[in-house]
Order: sequence, then structure tokens, then C-alpha cells
Amino acid sequence: MMDQSDLRIIRILLQDSRTSLAKIAKELGMSQPAAQKRIEKLKFKGIIIGSTVLLNERMIGWKRALVVLNADKKNYLAIIDSVKKMPTVTSVYQATGPYGIGIELVGPAGVVNGVIAHIRKMKGVRDFCPISLEEKVL
Repeated sequence: MMDQSDLRIIRILLQDSRTSLAKIAKELGMSQPAAQKRIEKLKFKGIIIGSTVLLNERMIGWKRALVVLNADKKNYLAIIDSVKKMPTVTSVYQATGPYGIGIELVGPAGVVNGVIAHIRKMKGVRDFCPISLEEKVL
């Protein structure tokens, strides 16, 4: 079970995954070993999985896009398995609502556009909606 300190650690790390252990401990009012033990517990439970770098794609000419689509039941799992292996695909989600699959892509604009075009033509893809994300506001 998570308590308020665990939730605060998660919030701190979501803002900056490289926040020092000393800073986390200070913000929580606990010792560094106590904070480290909590972080290790969250990792062990699978609540925290790795760490990441936030990238300003536009600064290096890259593109971030989302693709949502519906697939035939017969091809659904094959599409997911294939998409997971494609370059620039960073996340694949099973979704609810009007579309059953959500895909996030990040990479050089030409490569992302090529992958999107390939996904659109995959066997079993029915409804398809690509979204280019231009500027992060939060």
C-alpha cells in the first residue's frame, strides 16, 4: 500500500526523474536511506519502472505524433505486435472509446511520417486518425 510519502516521491520523480536523493529526502523530511528504501520498494513493486529523459523534439527537428485506430478482431494482436517493433514507436496502448489502439511516435519527421503511412496500410486497420503534436503546453 502506498502512503502520502510514496505519492510525493512519485510526483517529484515525474517532474524530474534525475532529482537527487538528497533533495527528495529533504522535501519529504526524512533521511536519505529512508527515501532510498522507499524508492527501491516502489521499483520492486513495479510502480516505478526505470527513468526517462524529457526531450524537446522540435529543437532537433524531430516530431511527436499520436495515431489512434481500430482494427479487425482477426488482425488486432498482429497489428499490435508489428507496431511495437517499428522505429520511432515509443508506446502502444489498448484503448477504450471510439478507437481501440493508441500509438505514440517520436523521431525524425520523415521517419515518423513513413511509419504512420505504413501503419495506415496494414492489413486489418479500419478507422485511422493520425495527430501531430506541435507544442507541449503543460
